[in-house]
Amino acid sequence: MKRISIVLAIILVVIALAVFFYRYQILQYSAEALIRNLLPGYVKIGSMVFEPDGKEVKLKDFVILNPPGFSGEELMLIKEISCAYRMKGKSLLDGVEIMEPLLKGMVFNIERLKDGRVNVMEMKTLIEGASQKAARSAAAKGGASSRRDGAGKLSDILRLPEAFTVRNGRLVFTDRMQPEGAYVITLEDINSDISVNMNEYYTGIINATSTGEALLNGARNEVVRWTISFFPMEPKLTMSNRFEVSGLDITTLMPYYDRYSPFVFKKGRFSGLLIFDFNQGSIGSSNEIHLSDLEFYVKPGWENAEFWDTTVRDLVKYFTSPHGDIVFDFKIKGDMADPKFYLGPISKQAITSMAIDKISEAIQKASGKESSGGKKTDLEKAGEYLELVKGFMKK
Repeated sequence: MKRISIVLAIILVVIALAVFFYRYQILQYSAEALIRNLLPGYVKIGSMVFEPDGKEVKLKDFVILNPPGFSGEELMLIKEISCAYRMKGKSLLDGVEIMEPLLKGMVFNIERLKDGRVNVMEMKTLIEGASQKAARSAAAKGGASSRRDGAGKLSDILRLPEAFTVRNGRLVFTDRMQPEGAYVITLEDINSDISVNMNEYYTGIINATSTGEALLNGARNEVVRWTISFFPMEPKLTMSNRFEVSGLDITTLMPYYDRYSPFVFKKGRFSGLLIFDFNQGSIGSSNEIHLSDLEFYVKPGWENAEFWDTTVRDLVKYFTSPHGDIVFDFKIKGDMADPKFYLGPISKQAITSMAIDKISEAIQKASGKESSGGKKTDLEKAGEYLELVKGFMKK
């Protein structure tokens, strides 16, 4: 009798384990099938694993595809997304809520083509197409009532969080507009908190924000911190960008300043605060730049070039701080098609100091004498410097 009881107990344990196993298999299969069926076409997932303890789900190789015409298949690849989950009812069909997602091994590829198109901005076409397809599918299943009730939406069965955490991510920016060919800059070891507000079909991002930090090209002493807000569904570029940079190698940015700069920088460090706000095609930008540890020379042909009636080399000394850094601040405002450049308060002060020195020199040289041959007198030059100061102070 005792043996029979033991055998029965073993059988019951096996049955319980079998029931648990098959319930888990049903959950795994049902969840994966439903989610894959409702994902937009530009999103792919390698595998989904719902842990049998009912507490965690892992998505492997989560991919957002690139728009057509860009190199590489992936706009974004996330090697693993792990998060807690809970069922909203007794059955999977009642819905699943995802919580506390952690993104590991993220690689985000931003690319600008020779014609100026950027893959992130081109995603709008894919997103709109997916949204229209989802709306048509919902209408086909139940007409207007389906749309009102939310039928056919991924959000019916899957509730996604708005907050995400990224650890050890990577951003690759490939710029093909450069004359020398593709130029690549990376941000490595990205740690960031992201907030995403999506539409009801989970096919489009209404707005997204990100705060975080990373290393430029992986260099430990070159740090970039940011706060970004982006509205990708707006008809024209609408986003806010605030970057605090520290110790960046200035030569890394050479393709973006070389054509405008009268200097060739052999080495140097770049720090400062850069703010770029875009609102429906208009720009509002305020920037303060500190250049240190510089080795540079004036470009051939620019040695005697004048800015504000002084040479390039002479002008540099007015922007040099007591610590030996060159400090320059400026603003950019107006329509993106025709933005206007303005000096900031630090630069205004430098120009004012220069103008005052020039006025003093001109007055001292004048000594009541005038130049011959129809040339401007020193006093006339002094008046022009005075007008220069007034002009800058008004802006």
